[in-house]
Amino acid sequence: MYRQILTPDKENHSIELPEDLYGKKIEVIAFEINEMQPSNTGVKNFLDDIEPIPDFPGIEKIRENGWPEKW
Repeated sequence: MYRQILTPDKENHSIELPEDLYGKKIEVIAFEINEMQPSNTGVKNFLDDIEPIPDFPGIEKIRENGWPEKW
């Protein structure tokens, strides 16, 4: 797969493809990209809402004993 994001500045535009695509049948799709950039605040808020499981063993304990049958 090859992806290139560009802003054409003229009526005709050429795209340079990697050599491994030469001679192969390819599909080109063009669509407008929404300029809004995702923010990291959604991830932070999601992680803040997750409460730890109090009886879940730490990674050191898991490595020591393997996965227990019940936490």
